[in-house]
Amino acid sequence: MVDVWQPANPSSTSPDLTVLQKMASAAEALESSGDISALLDDAQLASGRSWLQLTEEAWQPVIAQLSHEQQLALATFYTVAEVKLSGWQARDKNPAIWIFRYLKKNQQLPEKDFIKALKNKTDNRFIPYGSVL
Repeated sequence: MVDVWQPANPSSTSPDLTVLQKMASAAEALESSGDISALLDDAQLASGRSWLQLTEEAWQPVIAQLSHEQQLALATFYTVAEVKLSGWQARDKNPAIWIFRYLKKNQQLPEKDFIKALKNKTDNRFIPYGSVL
C-alpha cells in the first residue's frame, strides 16, 4: 500500500485572520531581530508558510478584514520573511503583492516612502505589485 501525502490542513482554503493579525504584530520583531518565537508558535508559522501556496482570490476576503495598519504590517512581514526565514521564498506569489494590489484597487496605497523602504528590505523584484506581464 502506498501512502499519499496529505497537506497538514487540507480544508484551509483561506488564511486564518487571527494568525495573520499575530503575524502583522510580529513584523517589527522579525525585521529588527529576526526572533519571533515569543510572538508566533511553530504551528502558526507553518500555517503562514503554507498560505504562500494560496491564490490571490483566496487572500482577498481576509485582507479586507484587516485594518490598514495591519495590512501594511502583514505585507512587511511577508516581505521580510522571504529574506529572513527559510522556506518562505515566494517570488511573484508573495502575499505582500496580493495586499498591495488590494490597496491599489481600493485607492488606499501608503506613501511612496513606505513602498520605497519596503522594496529596500528585499531582493524580490516583484514587490510590491507583482509581475508586469
